[in-house]
Amino acid sequence: MFMGATTKDGLDIAKKSRDIVKIKIKNVLGEEVVKYSNEEISIIERVVHATADEEYAELIKFNNNPIENGIEGLKNNCSIVVDIGMVEAGIRYDRVYNFIKDKETLKIAEEEQITRAAAAMRVAKSHIDEGIVVIGNAPTALYEVIRLTLEGEVNPKLIVGVPVGYVKASESKELLCKTKIPSITTTGPKGGTPVAVAIINGIIALSKNERV
Repeated sequence: MFMGATTKDGLDIAKKSRDIVKIKIKNVLGEEVVKYSNEEISIIERVVHATADEEYAELIKFNNNPIENGIEGLKNNCSIVVDIGMVEAGIRYDRVYNFIKDKETLKIAEEEQITRAAAAMRVAKSHIDEGIVVIGNAPTALYEVIRLTLEGEVNPKLIVGVPVGYVKASESKELLCKTKIPSITTTGPKGGTPVAVAIINGIIALSKNERV
């Protein structure tokens, strides 16, 4: 299987698409392309392929050895915590947890007057510690997991933080980049479920020595 394709036609389309993506990424990055590892380029390729937007080649940021840390966690069968169901549905991995509808999440959100997305990160603390967090939509979830990490309540192996939008999304990602937390994120308002899923599925493939 490559990029979710299993039939000959599907594989042909995926391969041709990736060939086009490689050219577009080189056009965007120019001489800067040599600054990226092969693994980083493969993740960028997946995101550009998933979004048909080569601008992501410049927007994706890798901080503090995130791919290596993510692979290490996955090889140890770590948990993956997500912000919403759409992200959960796209991830090809068994141990994915989504607490957005959990009763304890609803209780905390009401009592503390915070968003359910933020409350869900509190409920997920035991899974976040030594696990991976993937946030594609909720900047408040990203803010909360950053807070939990900086205050020493959790120690995630990796945060994929790519919330999309014009309110708090850019700011939450900028804050993440200023920490020492291993992370993959994007600059500006762009991001979302397809980006988050493309990144984490790429790392999952790398952890299994599969084609990314």
